[in-house]
Amino acid sequence: MLKIGQVATECGVSVDTLRYYERLGLLPRAARTQSGYRLYDPRVIERLSFIKRAQSFGFTLEEIKQLLQLPTAEPRTCAEVLQVIARKLEDLDRRYEEIKRLRRELSAYKAACERAVAGRKSCPVIEDFLHPSSRASKPRRGRKRE
Repeated sequence: MLKIGQVATECGVSVDTLRYYERLGLLPRAARTQSGYRLYDPRVIERLSFIKRAQSFGFTLEEIKQLLQLPTAEPRTCAEVLQVIARKLEDLDRRYEEIKRLRRELSAYKAACERAVAGRKSCPVIEDFLHPSSRASKPRRGRKRE
C-alpha cells in the first residue's frame, strides 16, 4: 500500500488532486490507517496514468469517469468508447471552427489597428469593445495586394 504523498510524487500530481479525484469517484476510496492517513493500492498509479493520458487528449474529468466505469472485458465496451470519442471529435471540430472565426476577427482588428496607427487615429478596437453596437468601428478586412 502507498501513502498519498508517495502516489502524488510518483504520478506528478498534488495530494489535493488525489483527494479531489477520490471525491469525484475517479479513484477508489483509499483505505485509512488508524491515524487517518490514506493508503492506496499500487494499481492506482496505473489508473492515474490513464486519467492523465485521457486529459492530454482533451477529455473532461466527467468523460474520463464514464470511460473508467466501462467494463474492460466486454466486447461492447469498444463501441461505447467509440461513441465517447466521436462526441469528443465533434466537440473539437466545433471549437476549431470557433478558434478559426476568432482568428479571422482578431486579424481584422489587427489590420484596423495598423491603419489607425498609420493615420494617427484613436484605436478602433477599444471603440468597438466599448460600443459593440457601433458598426462604424467594425474592422474591415484588409484588401489583398497584388
